[in-house]
Amino acid sequence: MDLHWTDKSVITYDQTISNKIAGYALLYDLTSYLLAVDFQQATVRKDMLVIGAGGGQELITFAPINPLLHFTAIDSSETMLKRAQQRAMEYQNQIDYAIESWQDYRITTTYDAASCLLVLHFIEGYEEKRQFLKKVADSLESGAKFYVATMYKEDEPSMSNQLAAWKGYMLHHHISEGHATQFEQTFDGHYHLLKEQELLALLTSCGFTSISRYFNSFLLAGYICMKQ
Repeated sequence: MDLHWTDKSVITYDQTISNKIAGYALLYDLTSYLLAVDFQQATVRKDMLVIGAGGGQELITFAPINPLLHFTAIDSSETMLKRAQQRAMEYQNQIDYAIESWQDYRITTTYDAASCLLVLHFIEGYEEKRQFLKKVADSLESGAKFYVATMYKEDEPSMSNQLAAWKGYMLHHHISEGHATQFEQTFDGHYHLLKEQELLALLTSCGFTSISRYFNSFLLAGYICMKQ
């Protein structure tokens, strides 16, 4: 997985991502409320793994839950992670940063929670996704929650209907006609997608249980599950 983020794309990312993804801010807000159930009243340090933390949206949304919630923020893009550091400066004492791909990251502790939002659909291949998620499971304490959000695919005609509506959302929010059309036409080829049933089976096989969907927007969904 190598996204090749450029300085220009990083600078504009914060302003454009919510225009492309309906409910972008809501996804992070809902995740934070679920995290608060476990960690808002914590009186000892808790450690959370954030995979794909570049941009910083998770950090600025989750860090205010509790000053004892500490984050390991991992991203393979140095420029994106620098942007996260800029945005989350207020919470710098709660965050450790690692510029590295998750596949190469060396786990030295186990975590009380983990998130991987809008990353999994960039990982090629079923086996690669399985290895990715198995490593997440292996990094978590038993009973820890994992929050994962990814794009997915459906059978026709639902797939085309959803993509047409998604394109309409983008156009309404001032994404260019060319970009929105390209997204619609290349969605299933550009991203590496599973059907929901395949994703749920994959999570189960990697050691997660109690899987529940808590967010949905067109062909994007967020799930909470628990390490067995």
